[in-house]
Amino acid sequence: MKKKRYLPFGYQMIKGQYEVVPEESKLIQKIFHQYLAGISLQRLAKIAEETGLKFRENANGWNKNMIARILDDERYWNGEPFPPIISRELAIKVTHLRRGKAMPESPIRFLQKKTACPQCGEHLSRNSKDFPRIFWNCKKCGTRFGPFSDVDILKAVSHKFLNLCRNPGLAEETEGIDNQLSLKVTRLTHEIDQTLNQRQVEPEKTLSLILECAAEKYQVCQMGRLDHRTGNIQNQLKGHSEDREMDRQLFNQIIEKVILEPKGSVKLQLINEKII
Repeated sequence: MKKKRYLPFGYQMIKGQYEVVPEESKLIQKIFHQYLAGISLQRLAKIAEETGLKFRENANGWNKNMIARILDDERYWNGEPFPPIISRELAIKVTHLRRGKAMPESPIRFLQKKTACPQCGEHLSRNSKDFPRIFWNCKKCGTRFGPFSDVDILKAVSHKFLNLCRNPGLAEETEGIDNQLSLKVTRLTHEIDQTLNQRQVEPEKTLSLILECAAEKYQVCQMGRLDHRTGNIQNQLKGHSEDREMDRQLFNQIIEKVILEPKGSVKLQLINEKII
């Protein structure tokens, strides 16, 4: 007995030609987009079930294996003889995600090592496990930011940096007490708050932190004068006032840290510890 051949879900045969089934193609597109957005295979199977469509004529409901087969089927985007339902760009993203491979290099890879937590000043780790939703984690204080897109962060950093290029005086000027504080002061203040909020306050530890913070604040106040590091920054900024794109080499030379804020805005700490 000749084995019955099944058409891929989303297609039908009309007059010897493969054609798209409109309702089924909409579900396929939804599956691809939502999978890329982080929806699980199990949840996608439930969504498919709710449409009332059948994966096969004799299929009894939907399961995650059926969803996986759809996501892995190149016939939905790879051309003849089946008309494409999914764009090649979308299919490639999903394929990378399915294979557990890294997505194309992040546009902010060059500045990732400079990212810092606004709460404690420690390095932030980029978590792309749920790509395209990108989260940032601080292992020291447990702060978690996101999701943010790499493009939005790059735009925010570029805007700040190009503004510095146009206004080199920002390397020595400040707009308020918050901008005068170094990350060390921010970290110490955070530790003092945590210590005071404990049920049993340790007087000696608290006093030590307060004195250290006060000493750091005094040192920061002395940074108002133009020192050699500030002069170095301003010298390097010469000739960049008309830049329209960020010079990455210059960025690496004068930017110490990129402080990522919870809502996606950024601050830049220069090599002279000024924060803009």
